[in-house]
Amino acid sequence: MKNLDIPKEVIIKCFHCGNETPMRQTGEFQWGSRDSEYSDFDFHYTYEMFACPVCHKITLRQIYSDETMIEPGWRGEMIMHSSKTILFPINSIDSGSIPPKIKEAFESALKTKSIDKNICLMALRRTLELILKEKGATKWGLKDKIEEIAQKGLLPDTLKEASSLTKILGDSAAHDNDLEIEQYDVDSMAEFVEFIIEYLYIIPDKINTYKERLSSKTDS
Repeated sequence: MKNLDIPKEVIIKCFHCGNETPMRQTGEFQWGSRDSEYSDFDFHYTYEMFACPVCHKITLRQIYSDETMIEPGWRGEMIMHSSKTILFPINSIDSGSIPPKIKEAFESALKTKSIDKNICLMALRRTLELILKEKGATKWGLKDKIEEIAQKGLLPDTLKEASSLTKILGDSAAHDNDLEIEQYDVDSMAEFVEFIIEYLYIIPDKINTYKERLSSKTDS
């Protein structure tokens, strides 16, 4: 990664501390079709690293542009698609197999992970409840919903336990119990909910996609 001669400042939200503030760019790396001798279309990646002036932690942003995705500009002219994504700290989950409502709820939790521990745990608990409802849970309480989905064989014992732990910490955050919450607890619960999402949505989708690919090979 190269250092820039004249660092630029960009207003970005820091998902470490929650402040939206001008950040100084400390590094940049670029690659794309222009680096290749043969390319049918123009695409380009830029990776930018910024330092937060408040918490002094690093944010990594990706800018991707692609001429195969043309879109209207603010003046009405057609321009090359360009998208900006925060790669670090992680605040999103990238998969089209996740129901939008669940994806949105989980990403909302991730965005508060390093900002407000109690809000994040409550958001993770809500994400878990949405998952269980989407999978057909009809019981009233979250504990009963977990048991119901586990009895259907959709949750193995390890993920059933992970679900129960997420409920316990989420309840503690919501009701201001005496249980002391540390950042490790929040990070762990976020991982547990991500494991559940991967098991129920992402892995089955990847397996089906590969089976279709394998079937097309064997049929040809």
